[in-house]
Amino acid sequence: MRYLVFGDVHGNAPALSAVVADARRRGYDAAVFLGDLVGYYPYPCEALDLVRALEPVVALRGNHDELLLTLANGGDPDAADEEPVVVEVVERHLGELGETERRYLDGMTARAQWDGWAAAHGGFRRPFDYLMTLADAEEQLEHLPAPVGFVGHTHVPRAHVSVAHEGERLWRMIDFGGARRSYRVPPRASAFLNPGSVGQPRDGNHFAAYALFDAETRQFEVNRVPYDVGSVIRRVRRAGYPERLASRLLEGR
Repeated sequence: MRYLVFGDVHGNAPALSAVVADARRRGYDAAVFLGDLVGYYPYPCEALDLVRALEPVVALRGNHDELLLTLANGGDPDAADEEPVVVEVVERHLGELGETERRYLDGMTARAQWDGWAAAHGGFRRPFDYLMTLADAEEQLEHLPAPVGFVGHTHVPRAHVSVAHEGERLWRMIDFGGARRSYRVPPRASAFLNPGSVGQPRDGNHFAAYALFDAETRQFEVNRVPYDVGSVIRRVRRAGYPERLASRLLEGR
């Protein structure tokens, strides 16, 4: 099986549309969505429709999705410990999504296990942990229920790989920047694989990011896709969203 692995869409439907078109051209069998459908950009309904149409075998709930459901149920946004700009945008998205769309978000899971791999939005110890460094990966390893774990949340495409050797555990971190776009997980290794962000990359490259994973060969291929960033920026400004959300798209930060 070859999987389309993507996440952190954050209401950026034009970026997701470009990713889906590119992935279909390359070919895949099933989709895996790692969470954060809403937040940041002003196309929440269109983004949700695109994700739902893919019929992902796994669809996870990210922290922004969780916040929207908390607000929908009358919960306290301060309890989520999110930045004010996040709460502001998610409140707007809540007003745009109907009951059917909210039910779709509510049906998403915190983590999943499938076909020799597992998936979590942020981490396996707690769903919204940030897995950025090798130290983070070491802390998460005992909670990983499969040899390979897909994670998102950081918006940075990266792999953390570990193998046991002579009673020790060796680690390697792979950044998918520059010419490096692919990595094959060794047969006896455990790995955390992050495809980066569709809607708001934070690795200095503003192209939308996603990955293709071959479950048989354990090949993880990160792809970057251009899209009309200018149109998203114009829509952000017309809609009166915070200016920082527009400017950071081109920065890739």
